[in-house]
Formats: sequence, structure tokens, C-alpha cells
Amino acid sequence: MLRTERLLLHTWESSDWSALRPIATDVEVMRYITGGIPWTDEQIQNFVNRQVLLYSDRGFCRWKLLEASTGELIGFCGVGIWREALDPEIGWWLARSHWGRGLATEAARAALNDAFERVRLDRIISIAMPANVASLAIMKKLGLKLDAEFESDGVKLLRYAVDRQSRDQRERSKPLFSKVSPRLTSPESHH
Repeated sequence: MLRTERLLLHTWESSDWSALRPIATDVEVMRYITGGIPWTDEQIQNFVNRQVLLYSDRGFCRWKLLEASTGELIGFCGVGIWREALDPEIGWWLARSHWGRGLATEAARAALNDAFERVRLDRIISIAMPANVASLAIMKKLGLKLDAEFESDGVKLLRYAVDRQSRDQRERSKPLFSKVSPRLTSPESHH
């Protein structure tokens, strides 16, 4: 399990599929995944079972994403296998009610760190439709760079990538302390 300020990234159990169902059947969540077509119960069960096996076999998965304060399943985030891609792929889905709060970026940063530091993966990709500007922005925040434009099943896609060595170099070049301007007055003095 991974923990961030607001989230828990947890391994799956086969029975978790029903909690994922409201997200995987939301046409807005699915817009850039399936063109808005909801997943069937069988697809959801297969996805969850693949994550259970992937974690057991390889030590990583698309973590079940829980809100830390409530324990509610609000999506998933983590590294999995994308179709026939050779490199593991990081991805995320978030319940629409949790969009716009930086939660996907927070989860993806933790999942990416885990994949490089604990699992010791060498390279991670992320794939999105060009119109999915929110996911592309997260990829860039994580330090992934555009690697390729390609088509799959007639859909134009972008592949971003990052490798452990370049990421480690970037992390080492960051300053240890960021400059923070002191607060001159307290909020209470503005009545």
C-alpha cells in the first residue's frame, strides 16, 4: 500500500470490481478510454482480476485508489500493461466527482516513484488521446516527454515516456529547499 496526503493506493481483491463499476460505466470517465462506451461487468471483473495477478507476478499494478479520509474507492492509478506495449504503462481513472483537485497527479506521482524505486522498472510510458488534455498535463507534470504519435484500432494516440536514469538525474538537480516568501501578516489581521 502507498499513502499520500489525501489518498491510499491499495492492492485489489477480486470482490472490488463492484465498487469500480460506477466509474467504469460513467460515459464521461470513459470518453477518452472507449469513446464513452461503458464497460460491461465482465470487463470490470477482468480488469480487477488482471491487477490482482499483475501485482502477484510482477510487484506492480494499477492500484485501487481510495480517499484517505473516507476509504471510498474513487478510481485507480498505477502501472500496468497496455495492449502489446513492451514497456509498462502508467494510467489513471478518477470518479468524476473527484476531478479537478489534483488527485490524479498526487496518485500518479506516488505510483511512479514506487515503480522506479521499489519495483526498479527502467522505463514507463503513458498513452492518451490528443484531446485528453487533462491526462497529457499530468504526464508532463510527472516529467514524461512525448515519445511517439501512433494509431491503434484507428484511434490517434500519443505516447509519453520517462526512464529511471533521466528521472533520477532530474530529481538530483532539484534544489533541496525552495524559496518561500514569508507571510507578512496573519489572516486574522484582515477583518
